[in-house]
Amino acid sequence: MTQIVLNIENPKDVKLMRQLISKMEGITIAKPHRKKKTGLDEALEDVAAGRVYHASSVEDLFHQLEK
Repeated sequence: MTQIVLNIENPKDVKLMRQLISKMEGITIAKPHRKKKTGLDEALEDVAAGRVYHASSVEDLFHQLEK
């Protein structure tokens, strides 16, 4: 089996390409498999983006939450 990957930027062209491909015999369109992010992946992205906060005490934590 031969596979071809198309990267199409214009959404209007995607619809047209799907219509053209669906008319051809023996050709199928497979939906891309997206990897689901785990909680660890999201946490590591938060750390990399700097969305991590530290509090020195409970009072400091509540003070930060009030902002």
